[in-house]
Amino acid sequence: MKVSQKEMAEAKIPHIYRDFCAHLWIPLEKCRRDNMFAPWKCGDERHGYEECQYREYVRRMKIAELKRRQEQERDE
Repeated sequence: MKVSQKEMAEAKIPHIYRDFCAHLWIPLEKCRRDNMFAPWKCGDERHGYEECQYREYVRRMKIAELKRRQEQERDE
């Protein structure tokens, strides 16, 4: 993780968002607050955060697939 638990607590990140992309959530939320949550603002920050979330999802799915294949090989 690029952000420590202490930094996440200081930034008041909800527990649901304390993941590998928290380092991008902090500037996104700051931008949202500064712009009163205008949906057309903070596009670059939002895109970066969503891309990070997608890459993390793909990484988890690859790990799950690898574990599933290893279990199948053990069972054979």
